[in-house]
Amino acid sequence: MIEAAVMRRIAFIAFICAVLVSCNGGGECSFVEESGTANAVAGPIYVATGDPFQAGPLAVRTIDVEQCDGGAPRPLHIVAPDAPGTFAVVQLQHAFFGMNTWYDEIMRHLASHGFVVVAPQMYELGAGVALGNPSADQEAESANQVREWLGEHLGEVAGVDADMGRFGLAGHSRGGKVVWLLLKADPSRGMAVAGIDPVDGTGGPLGGQSRVLAGTLNFPFPSLVIGTGRGGACAPAGDNHMQFYAASASPAWHVVASDYGHGDMLDEDAANAAALVCDSKSDREPMRRLTAGMLTAFFRATLQGDAAAFASLSDVAAAPAAIVVESK
Repeated sequence: MIEAAVMRRIAFIAFICAVLVSCNGGGECSFVEESGTANAVAGPIYVATGDPFQAGPLAVRTIDVEQCDGGAPRPLHIVAPDAPGTFAVVQLQHAFFGMNTWYDEIMRHLASHGFVVVAPQMYELGAGVALGNPSADQEAESANQVREWLGEHLGEVAGVDADMGRFGLAGHSRGGKVVWLLLKADPSRGMAVAGIDPVDGTGGPLGGQSRVLAGTLNFPFPSLVIGTGRGGACAPAGDNHMQFYAASASPAWHVVASDYGHGDMLDEDAANAAALVCDSKSDREPMRRLTAGMLTAFFRATLQGDAAAFASLSDVAAAPAAIVVESK
């Protein structure tokens, strides 16, 4: 079964590279610390209101930054409110052999509720990635370089007051492991962390990478773990959302969408491709809305300061898909 899962994953990689995406992202550029003033915060943080599972009231705009433009350490896909104000920031890490643009619907939903959302492209797609290069540890280092660059440049690039003092991290699949690694190295790098069907594991068909989960991770901030009931070989038992929640210190929430699969929260074209290798449900819109709404409620509570929004994480009746919730 393991060999079959690896073969399906390699076939999926080949399909993605050949059909859905252009394998770009470029090589490395020198990451140079630039002098200058960090983003100035002009006013009180924007605090959203209304149903987190529905689109928010703000229009949004998309900005794409090429690697090395202004010293950017990675290509960046940014969605920001198209309105004046001071907004919290969320950095979203993509899945293994994934693309940052596959999360556009989730990003637009979050931005409409008053967040600047940044998704870096962590590497150029190719055979080296399939074999585990870069490692998750290297990816976490690159993700932190992005975070540091944002502290100097995001407000100017996004055209709003981006408050990096109210900064959260989210990651899908191996991207979840990446953000946990980033924060394990230094918990002061964020105010909240969310995993979207996160996966730990030993990295790629060749393995050999260390796991991030060892005992309880005593982060001094809340954690949210969103899981799926049909993760299967793509989010294997023993290395999936259950272990991330078990390792999370209180306060933490564990929300499991039992009917959905590992890629069902992606934009539809990407979800169709993910369904070639990961178990899936055909009607995925509720899973996208569930994921976007849970992230909105969680980051509204942790970054915007509206603690009442935590209640939405456990509101089974309001959720757009069937969920099982536990918290501590």
